[in-house]
Amino acid sequence: MKRVIRGLGLALVLGGAACAGTQVAPDRITSPGEALFNGRTKPDVNCYKCHNGDGTGTWRGPNLAKRVPGLTDPEIAKTILEGPGFMPSFQGKVDAADIQQITLWLRQRFPK
Repeated sequence: MKRVIRGLGLALVLGGAACAGTQVAPDRITSPGEALFNGRTKPDVNCYKCHNGDGTGTWRGPNLAKRVPGLTDPEIAKTILEGPGFMPSFQGKVDAADIQQITLWLRQRFPK
């Protein structure tokens, strides 16, 4: 019985995970990278779900203000493409121009 309850609890946690973050309203988006990050350009690119639309993080994903300043642009690109840890890979969902736009927005939002 304990296994069933644990399994249901895990399913509820993971099931609710898709709605952890909040998108930035379309009229408040200031760059193409921010639009991508918020799923406004490509719905499959939904970084906001775990990192919040402003990148400040949720219980699902870290606050990027603590990560981005310590990463190089190639490391950011690798993170987006490979998805370390529990982060999903966005390989095939973004191209080089998309990664460049997201990286530029992240650099503006969270400078070194």
